[in-house]
Amino acid sequence: MKKFVNEILCFQNLKWPHWILIFSVYILFHIPIIQKNSYNSNLAALQAKAFLQGNLHIDHYFWDASVFEGKYYVCFPPFPAALLTPVVALFGSHVNTILISLFISCLSMYLFYRLLLQHMGDSSGKIWVFMAFFFGSGYWWVVLTSDFINGFAHVVCICLLLLLLIELQDKKRPLLIGLLFAFAFLTRQMTIFYGILIIYFLYVNEPDRRTAFKNIFVSFITAFVCVIPYFALNYLRFHNFLDTGYQYLIYAEPIQERINQYGLFSTKYFLYNFYHLMLKGHNLIFSGTMNLTAIGLDQYGTSILMASPWIIFSVKAQEEMKFKIAFWSTITLIMLSILCYHNNGWMQVNTQRFALDFLPALMVLLALGYKHIPTWLFRSFVIYSIALNCLSYLIHGLR
Repeated sequence: MKKFVNEILCFQNLKWPHWILIFSVYILFHIPIIQKNSYNSNLAALQAKAFLQGNLHIDHYFWDASVFEGKYYVCFPPFPAALLTPVVALFGSHVNTILISLFISCLSMYLFYRLLLQHMGDSSGKIWVFMAFFFGSGYWWVVLTSDFINGFAHVVCICLLLLLLIELQDKKRPLLIGLLFAFAFLTRQMTIFYGILIIYFLYVNEPDRRTAFKNIFVSFITAFVCVIPYFALNYLRFHNFLDTGYQYLIYAEPIQERINQYGLFSTKYFLYNFYHLMLKGHNLIFSGTMNLTAIGLDQYGTSILMASPWIIFSVKAQEEMKFKIAFWSTITLIMLSILCYHNNGWMQVNTQRFALDFLPALMVLLALGYKHIPTWLFRSFVIYSIALNCLSYLIHGLR
């Protein structure tokens, strides 16, 4: 038994008995959150119900739904709804999507462990990188809020991206790569830039250029074919293949004023988003007669450098230059896109959740640089980020 526990603590030689225990503890720890699931609040479940009824629109308005020609639509990419459709068919639209997210997270834990094995081998630091990602980043927040489509989509997308990264560095099956790439895009659109990594892994490490081009072609054609129904869905709802419906959301001020003047994307948003993504500190809100009672947190979140400072060690990755260029290009293009978006992912605690779109790629670089980081410093940063998450969620939950 002692050896069994030590293997878990050292993250070495993990087999299914180990994972069953890890998953069980993880699920049991989150029972209070599962019980607080807000039923009928996840637009993905409402869209799944609409699909089953033969409709493209949902039957009533809910926050973050688009209003177009007197009907209510889910503008978010459709894969999370498609994923929930068989569950809704069996149990109805009142499904516990937090519980479903926790099951998906269990799969993501196993996949992330496999990804760490690829890049860290037998290093005892794997468990620290693992804890940093699942409990010291914004990933934990989206799991806790996955009774809404925003959090649920992130949980689904992270799992798909981990599958994609493993496949790219392992068997490199072009058909599966194309499917995973398409499903990730149909969950979070900014993941389109992971196409850079597809080109890198299928081309650079393939000595036969004809085979390389063939595999890249198959991957992207597969992805395109999978995305065609999304274009058709847009056309049937909004009369335009490329209109996703975000412009028909009912935004609160000042977001609505921004969109009216500058549109969904603009360089005018850069400074605001850069501050929130990179610089903004942790902001507790105090109240009471003497202003000493912590009543909540700023819903605009905390910058990734302040909430998860261990990410800075990703620059220590030791790998060939082409590899690093491919990964940093992917990360940078996603980052630039979200910096020009009309909001920073509002309604979040101690995170900038849009950063989760590039975090899986960043974690690969972090894993590759771990042995070049002072152990005490990395562990201190991870402990700090987990503790700050715990404090933030405790205070937020007591509101």
